[in-house]
Amino acid sequence: MREPYARYLQLLGFDQTPHGVEGLRQLVRRHVIRVPFENISKLLLIRRERRGRPTTLNEYLDGLERHDLGGTCYTSNPFFAELLRELGYDADLLGCDMTRVNVHTAMRVRVDGSAYHVDVGYGGPFYEPLLLTDSPHEMRQGPYRYVLDRARDGRLAMNVFTGEERVHGYLVNEIPREREFFTSIILDSFRPAATFMTQLCVFRYFEDHAVQLQNNVAVHYRAGESGETRISSMKEIREIFENQLRLPRCPVEKAIKTLEQLTGQDFFAMGEGDLYV
Repeated sequence: MREPYARYLQLLGFDQTPHGVEGLRQLVRRHVIRVPFENISKLLLIRRERRGRPTTLNEYLDGLERHDLGGTCYTSNPFFAELLRELGYDADLLGCDMTRVNVHTAMRVRVDGSAYHVDVGYGGPFYEPLLLTDSPHEMRQGPYRYVLDRARDGRLAMNVFTGEERVHGYLVNEIPREREFFTSIILDSFRPAATFMTQLCVFRYFEDHAVQLQNNVAVHYRAGESGETRISSMKEIREIFENQLRLPRCPVEKAIKTLEQLTGQDFFAMGEGDLYV
């Protein structure tokens, strides 16, 4: 296998090449667990270079290997699609509509004549590739219910509910895209008022639980239950990263200082932010 994909596979914990449907299941699960959803890497880029730009695959892997970083949908899904293709899977990168067109990404993967929806860049509990012919699919995490089904216009839709209220989601566009298609959208995500320039987000999934950090509030999900911890100091946030998120090498303090400079606010006075904006 060519580099840097061999390195990518090794960082996901594989010493042999995965194949077929079972291989895809293992790849998706390990990616969701190994690679955090976070915007710290975006804030650190602004700190270093004073501007936004697309991340390269080698930078993405360096962040994962050396600093316990991951990424958002603009890195995790495109790079994972490339890895799947390198492994011989028929994988397309797709744009998805939220409040605007093509501001999210997802994947369509075909194996043995069956098509699957894959999304390792949403921050949701999508541990498995979702077989399209078996929809609707429903996944739960704390108060949130994630439903993959067809929308009225026939497009595939991921909807997030609390109770019966839809709070977020996306519609999948079926046109395959190259990673470069999203360059202008990525640059726009670095605007001063953009979601990931105005709050801190980290979602980490484990085999039997998950931890979600939004600004100074950490939420813990396990077995359908949830509980939160409010953080009031850098010492406490370091403890969260080391003991709960288990990302001890992540330079979160630098990201927080950058966020304070961008927003003009004290981080611990910002409130928990809004995941679904």
